[in-house]
Amino acid sequence: MNDWTLSVTSKTGISVAYIDFSHAFDSVTHVQLFARLHSYGIRGDLLRWLTEYFTGCTHQTRVGFSMSDVAELLSGVVQGSGIGPFMFLIYIDDLAKLLESHGITAKFFADDVYNRLLI
Repeated sequence: MNDWTLSVTSKTGISVAYIDFSHAFDSVTHVQLFARLHSYGIRGDLLRWLTEYFTGCTHQTRVGFSMSDVAELLSGVVQGSGIGPFMFLIYIDDLAKLLESHGITAKFFADDVYNRLLI
């Protein structure tokens, strides 16, 4: 927003594109997230803690009085957590680098307010 305001004030052109990643937090593949964290130098106890935090989660759906089987989640970050949006931003950081390689400045913001309102 600040870059946009500065551009308007200085009377220079700016293009703004807003992208809404539908179910973004659910799309984070754990294996790829852990590899990305490792590539950023996150290792040892911290990586082990994050791996344990995100793995072993399960999901079960209830419709009326019927329950589905329990399924292990292989993707997704914990919604409603402080770390979820941060992990999503790390996960999509390559997108920012790709855009910047084409001269496009990318600003990312991730939150899960919408998800918390639905719970």
